[in-house]
Amino acid sequence: MAAPAVRRRLVCYLSGFDPQGPAHYHQLYAQEAARQAAVSGHTLQVGRRQRTGEHVAAWEVDATIEGSAVQTRYEFLRWDDIVRAHWPRSRWALLRTTLWASWQCWRDGVMWYSWRRSWPAFLALAGPGLAMLIWVLLLAVVGAAGAIWWQIGGPVASGVWLLLALPALVALGVEAERRTQMAWLMRSLACLVRQGRGQTPDLEARLDLFAQHLAAALQRSEHDEVLLVGHSSGAMLAVSVAARALARLPVHCGARLSLLTLGNCGATLSQQPAAQSYRDELVAVGSSSAVHWLDVSAPPDGCCYALVDPCEGLSLPPSAPGAKRLNPRFAQLFTPASYERIRHDKYRCHFQYLMASEVVGEYDFFAITAGPRSLQERFAHREGVADFRQFECFGGIRR
Repeated sequence: MAAPAVRRRLVCYLSGFDPQGPAHYHQLYAQEAARQAAVSGHTLQVGRRQRTGEHVAAWEVDATIEGSAVQTRYEFLRWDDIVRAHWPRSRWALLRTTLWASWQCWRDGVMWYSWRRSWPAFLALAGPGLAMLIWVLLLAVVGAAGAIWWQIGGPVASGVWLLLALPALVALGVEAERRTQMAWLMRSLACLVRQGRGQTPDLEARLDLFAQHLAAALQRSEHDEVLLVGHSSGAMLAVSVAARALARLPVHCGARLSLLTLGNCGATLSQQPAAQSYRDELVAVGSSSAVHWLDVSAPPDGCCYALVDPCEGLSLPPSAPGAKRLNPRFAQLFTPASYERIRHDKYRCHFQYLMASEVVGEYDFFAITAGPRSLQERFAHREGVADFRQFECFGGIRR
């Protein structure tokens, strides 16, 4: 039996647009690792969370998976403070943010691209803005009706109407927000619009810091695999960090990086006309022979561009490796009843990449991050998805 390729691993993890910090993600990893161990027969011991730098928290994972012992250092690269700085709290501020960000994406062509290329992503992007616009129109209708009741029945009738209608309308808006996670989606979209226009200097400085940290790790020989993981909006950040880290490495240093992007919604950024620097970073990563890039996205996940090439429309050299795209096949990881519940809970579905399965399956986040095979080796037998068109409309995007 061949010796395991990985005995020591470094994982650098970038969360999505989430104000929750390392405490939440450490607890999530530990709880879900225990559940996956019970299903798959892994032995997983997740250590205590420690602060190892100004913007880095880490924990150790001792695992025995597939008969091999592996030590993993799992680093959470923090940008939750930046998320909170871009997190409008009042409902009126959120309303303004939603309408502004939605209009900018319509104007820049991001919405039109999404509608033609991946209609579930379009619904996630356009739905909250349209819903809030409808809510504002309904509010205007309620106000107009109140004025009519004032003329017909006087202040008492008008007051009764408003007392009944306004709370119902507010409750409708709150329930719609809860079910669709509109507030989270629109805050994230607004930040992405600003990022594409170079209006997030705090985030750019943090990405440079992470790139310096990653480049230093790649030049050390203490780990058999350095794995950079980005989830949701963190997938875009991971691409930027990878590109900037590669630019810092000495020529011919021989370092290899494994890059795993999960639930990638990168087209929201790359399709903005002003986001040329991000497109350049996509080309740099997609063209690099020093990077093995696996992009995993699930068609039931409406918060990503499922199985769409992150480098679509960019001029990569013919020999460029690009991103290998795979479907995690969530349906095979659960009983039919459980899968139906997850499939209809879009927020849960978007986070399933980081969570345990109910039955043993090919996609196993904990085997990827703590097991004895490298990212490339683990999925070498799978052919990447080359031309997923299931969600295209109006003929899709011209190739």
